[in-house]
Amino acid sequence: MKNLSHFLWSIFVVVLLFLLDVNTFAVELVEATNIKDNVGGIYKVGALEEGGKFYHDRQYTITRIPKEFLGLTHILVSADCPGGQKWKLTFEIDRSAFVYMAWDSRHKRPEERGQNPKGWVKKGFKDTGKVLFLDKPHAPTEYWIYKSIKPYLKGQVEIPGIDEVVGDPVLMWTLFLEVGKLAVDAEEKLTTIWSKIKENH
Repeated sequence: MKNLSHFLWSIFVVVLLFLLDVNTFAVELVEATNIKDNVGGIYKVGALEEGGKFYHDRQYTITRIPKEFLGLTHILVSADCPGGQKWKLTFEIDRSAFVYMAWDSRHKRPEERGQNPKGWVKKGFKDTGKVLFLDKPHAPTEYWIYKSIKPYLKGQVEIPGIDEVVGDPVLMWTLFLEVGKLAVDAEEKLTTIWSKIKENH
């Protein structure tokens, strides 16, 4: 009986591995290219790493990153990243992706700033309630993390105009990207797998 149970369990595992797409186990990253704004800002791409660079042109580090975001595609802006209601940022993504924006807590929240078009932050993004920090050699500074309500489709992403911080013509922010699979995708996949397993028994 014990051998039979072991045999049946082995068959179950083999069938499950066969039915599952290999991509289920792969760590997918979003590739961001052709990043540019309409005022000559400079942007670079990296990985979101604890203790890594916050801005590409400063030694400031990024710390206390929520663990679920570690390793995601990071779009590094400059410390003097421009902004304003006539400003616009665009970039290309190679697959569907959620866009995250982290904003300096010393200034107005993004949804409270002037925007063009009006209200685009609140319509398209939500506050996750999570934070990360701009850190050494800068004094630790909390940044609020916002996430796009829906994933952006493969192709061009546009971040519209938004007011700079009061007293300084910069945005004080950073961005990162996560593959745009909704939780329901995984749930539906598991349901399909179990249905197929039942069909085979």
